Amino acid sequence: MALQSMTESKLVTCGKHGTRHAAFVCQHLVDGIGLGFFTPNRPRVSEDESDEQAAWCADCEKIRQGQDGWNDISEGFAGVTMICDVCFDAARVQNQRE
Repeated sequence: MALQSMTESKLVTCGKHGTRHAAFVCQHLVDGIGLGFFTPNRPRVSEDESDEQAAWCADCEKIRQGQDGWNDISEGFAGVTMICDVCFDAARVQNQRE
């Protein structure tokens, strides 16, 4: 899926869904199935923090916990990718575990 950022509007152009809100996932969730689906479990801490949806898989969660949070190592493993909100919802359905 090709995405093109639309300047500071927090919108992306998705090749599949057109102009949509931006969301961010680890590289593994983009095409993964059954990988787990973790999201931030807290409200925004500051105005500087992004309000876009974000998620990562179980393997990224293990690395993140092993690193005591997000840092160069855990972020490098995650390879965060921007997708649209519709693709985000599809990734959730494909990857959530019961």
